[in-house]
Amino acid sequence: MAVFLLMLPPPDDNPWQQMIENKKHIHDYLVRVARELTDKAGAEIQSVAAWEKVKAQRLEEMRDMLGLLPWPKRTPLNTRLTGVLDKPDYTIEKIAFESLPKIYVTANLYIPKRRSGKLPAVIYVCGHAYSPHGNKTQYQHHGISLAKNGYVAFVLDSIQIAETFGLHHGINTQEMYDWYSSGYTPAGVEVWNAIRAIDYLETRPEVEAARIGMTGRSGGAAMSWFTAAVELRIKVVVPVMGISTYAANVRENTQKLHCDCMFPINTYAHDMMHQGALIAPRPLLMMHGRLDTLFPEAGYEEFREKVAGLYRAYGNPKDFDNIVVNTGHKDSDFLSEQAIRWFDRHLLQVPERKLDMDYTRADDETLAVFAGNPPADAQNFRVHETFTAAPPPARYPTLASWEMRRRELLELLRTRVLRRPEPFPVRTGLLRRPSKMEGKLPGLLYIASDGEDPRAIDDLLSNVSRRTAAIRLVVYPRGISEAPWDKTFWKATLRNSMHVGQTVDSLRVDDVLQGVQKLREQEGVNPERIMVLGKGISGALGLYAAILDPEIHQVMMIDAPLSHKEGPIFLNILRYTDLPEAAGLLAPRRLNFYGRMPEAFEYTQHIYELYGKKDHLFTSMSIEGVLDGRYHHNFASGM
Repeated sequence: MAVFLLMLPPPDDNPWQQMIENKKHIHDYLVRVARELTDKAGAEIQSVAAWEKVKAQRLEEMRDMLGLLPWPKRTPLNTRLTGVLDKPDYTIEKIAFESLPKIYVTANLYIPKRRSGKLPAVIYVCGHAYSPHGNKTQYQHHGISLAKNGYVAFVLDSIQIAETFGLHHGINTQEMYDWYSSGYTPAGVEVWNAIRAIDYLETRPEVEAARIGMTGRSGGAAMSWFTAAVELRIKVVVPVMGISTYAANVRENTQKLHCDCMFPINTYAHDMMHQGALIAPRPLLMMHGRLDTLFPEAGYEEFREKVAGLYRAYGNPKDFDNIVVNTGHKDSDFLSEQAIRWFDRHLLQVPERKLDMDYTRADDETLAVFAGNPPADAQNFRVHETFTAAPPPARYPTLASWEMRRRELLELLRTRVLRRPEPFPVRTGLLRRPSKMEGKLPGLLYIASDGEDPRAIDDLLSNVSRRTAAIRLVVYPRGISEAPWDKTFWKATLRNSMHVGQTVDSLRVDDVLQGVQKLREQEGVNPERIMVLGKGISGALGLYAAILDPEIHQVMMIDAPLSHKEGPIFLNILRYTDLPEAAGLLAPRRLNFYGRMPEAFEYTQHIYELYGKKDHLFTSMSIEGVLDGRYHHNFASGM
């Protein structure tokens, strides 16, 4: 065999240096793509005419990215009132309701005593402030101030810090990376909880349903943005310290400071300014701290400039504003007062007045809804498993029924899972071809895994080198080398990739496709006999490359993962399918398993049987045999 080296960028014998350069390449790439994404959003909202052309589509996409397309079923709220606190100017009702069956929302409802007729209501969504009795207790001063100034205030616990446990930090700290594959963000649950809170407020005799506002700080600001973007019943919104642009966030790598609840799954490559545009022209006041490292000043200032332009275009320039204070990520009575004044102007429609901002906090435990004994049947702790869960894949009775599903699934993969990214320089190496060649030869693309060195790959493919007339090429998808990315960098890159509508693994699929194209271009390769091969997750990357490229002849997987819960991580994939059904998309082309076929892929067999090609799903212990077209075991293996 003749050996050649192909490498982009040029080869470096130091794996550590290669890894450092690769980190810089991927960071620069994501910063550039995020900048393009933000610029595109700015162009979409530069005029009413331009925005109205895409607004309905962006609204539907936003719902989808929250896991709210279609809307969940509005099941009975089963509201419980567990106690009332009587204060001089207001009462506090301790309320629980089920936003979904057995998903409990705990909240305090503040009702002014002095009222004539129905009042406007404000939903207050809480940020990440801890109390064993729910974060509603830490933000109670907002409920008090709103009630003392003439508003019904509904202060909601977030699922992360409530009286029955749910989770916000699955990817950030809990290593539940399948959340991305499930298309799950806790923001979706929080938005749905707020929407169901509006449903409840509409039943209250004290509330005028046509005058509902929403506010919150930090995580509560994010939920205010998201909910107001998709729920038109919110007439006025005041998010406090909770917006930027993806261009600024990715450049500053702010993901390391943020909970997973702060972001939708950015399938359609929105920018955050889309959320402001979806709220427009309803009154919107945002507030920020100049020293707040979570939300870069450059981000919220660009956001302000572009969204303010849209409000001017709508003819409502005074219905949008941004107040900036010289603090960090900090709550304050000043910000609370500014929020109430905004609600005064747009919900109460009263002139500026003296506000009563004095408050006395209640003891946290007195605000608890369940008094330390939440319902035993609560399923909040499992909501991340159920909120976007897909039903088990069906078995298809006829080839026609499978072909219909196949067309649907391919469209979903291309539009919602594996949208092709901007090309990225892919590193390839170890091109091997026979010293003497006659005619066109099969091509083998080997997809490297972390830690695999050239010697180890040569050992695996040694018989191919000795016995098979084939041309082979090794591809190193981004971030994969003998010296892998450290876990912290990988996770940061995963989260920043999500911000631009990708994952590390979906980007790697494109690297494999580029490697296949490079192999096809080699002199002497038969383009009709290309096989891709890889171990574990890399083998699954090869499978998806072949699904997207129908000219790839066959795939071989070594130690195939059983489910996308193990990987690869692709945005939303588990909302639509899992590996055994996705593998059926390769049929009737050949899918080979090295050594053994995992039991989970017995599902795939029935799809091959529909084509009458059961033998095209093959288990082999010989890579060179499969390359040679020997789909049996009746030959000597060699040395």
